[in-house]
Amino acid sequence: MQLLNRLEGLSYRLFGRLAPKFLGNVFEFTEQLDKARIKIYPQTYVSLMFFCALLGVPVTIAAFILVSLYQFIPLIFLVPMPCYIMIGFMVMPMSMASDRGNNLEMEMPFAATYITVMASGGIPPYLSFKRLTNVELMPAMSKEAREIIKDVEILGVDPLTAMESAAKKNPLDIFRDFVAGYASAVIIGGDVSHYLETKSQDIFKTRSARVKVAADRLGMLLETFIIVMVLMSLCFYILFSVESIYSTGGSSFTTMLMYTYIFTPMLSVVFIYLAHSMQPKTPITDWKPYKVFGLSSLVAIPIVLLLNGFFGIIQTPLDWLKDIVDLPTTVAISLFICTAPAALVYGKLSRKRSSTESGIASFLRDLTETRKTGLSPERCIESLSKRDYGAFSPELRRITSQISWGVSVRRVFMDFVTRTKSWLSQIVIFLLVETIDVGGGTIAMIESLARFNAMTQEVEKEKKMSVRPYIMIPYFAAVMLVATTIMTLTFTAKTLEVGGVIAFDLEFLKMIFTTSGIIHCFLIGLVAGKISEESLAAGFKHSAILVIIALVASEFVPMFLGDFV
Repeated sequence: MQLLNRLEGLSYRLFGRLAPKFLGNVFEFTEQLDKARIKIYPQTYVSLMFFCALLGVPVTIAAFILVSLYQFIPLIFLVPMPCYIMIGFMVMPMSMASDRGNNLEMEMPFAATYITVMASGGIPPYLSFKRLTNVELMPAMSKEAREIIKDVEILGVDPLTAMESAAKKNPLDIFRDFVAGYASAVIIGGDVSHYLETKSQDIFKTRSARVKVAADRLGMLLETFIIVMVLMSLCFYILFSVESIYSTGGSSFTTMLMYTYIFTPMLSVVFIYLAHSMQPKTPITDWKPYKVFGLSSLVAIPIVLLLNGFFGIIQTPLDWLKDIVDLPTTVAISLFICTAPAALVYGKLSRKRSSTESGIASFLRDLTETRKTGLSPERCIESLSKRDYGAFSPELRRITSQISWGVSVRRVFMDFVTRTKSWLSQIVIFLLVETIDVGGGTIAMIESLARFNAMTQEVEKEKKMSVRPYIMIPYFAAVMLVATTIMTLTFTAKTLEVGGVIAFDLEFLKMIFTTSGIIHCFLIGLVAGKISEESLAAGFKHSAILVIIALVASEFVPMFLGDFV
């Protein structure tokens, strides 16, 4: 930190006079730095940008000399290094502001629900923001709340002014409208409770509309990935196959191996990153499927080596297996062993999570109606423990037992929050606890919470329904990729054989290209799972199925072609 301060001071002494002209005539950083929460003066930031660009000048000179002397063309991309640095400084605040807004967007409906529910019980929004500073389930909103509380309790700013200032510096539009609108409603003497209720409903409607738009974008992203992966792979396979037939060297196989094991995984990572940047993010991740995948991979690696006789490196009594099981089958079996157990674990966890979330939604609706009878919240929970709420029922019975032993409602429900891995369930139960503990669990508060939770369930259902039509695309793509590759290779080879052009091993080429196609199908499954269900673990299921489909297609397509060639 001390080194950074010295660097900022040195850069400001060198370029401090130039910075205001740049800010006034070229690019304005002030608003972007505030929204990115970068605590630095704009003039200092611009001076630091110029100083770092100056440090990149030696790289430009060295690259220019090397290109001139040795004609090494790739180094020409290093010549504009100062420009790269300046562009990076310009883009970084916008990127950080975008990340801040995306992280807050997922939590904003629940934060608005929390503030609205607390206000219906007589708790002012400022105190709600103060309580949100310690809520770990909403880390992004907690940071925003701490900024407001810091301005009030340390800088002495009044709460309404602090909220208006926080709204102006926030990149998320719905946060700005919600907070600034509340401050305006208080100043003009409007109905604050009605405003919060209406605005919270508008936030859910806005989120529903954005979910639909995001689902369409993800569908387009999946289609783009399939088109790029399949068509590009087919083009390369045709080139590789023709070059392999005519060439006697190993350059074509080296190029294909680089394409299969380096380029396509990098392309898949790029699309996974794009999908991740477009999807809402939750602070909770269940690592069990990934741990199972890691353990399964440790089992699959020895199986690959045994089935292939350790690729001839080590002689073992099981070398006869490589004469029975070919390389594509071995790769498909190993990939299936890696992904199938993880897919089963993820499927079980996903079904349990979905059943728990649905059960909690039904529980809140029943709790609202039971509370209208005049029973206390504890007695209402006890009376509902005998009903069926899916995967939430065992947890509810456990909660009821602990409450009957005299354990506080907050402690019982927060223990459940630590046990479940569903962020939606955690946040809803947290809101229920706050409703009971702070506001006394009034009918109006619980009814508002149940209504907002129902809206959340509808948004999640709409999101799943919007993406579902796209999930069959990878399966058709996998069959088309493997079948078209084998068909192209077979017809090209037979045509050359008829002309007596050259002799070659067709089965060896089929084995190499089929193995590459199976690996591509595996990567397609991972990307499809990430795009369709917002989790890379969801791709294990698709990958396990796709490698089997690819293997079956590689066996049946030659049989089908046997009738025509």
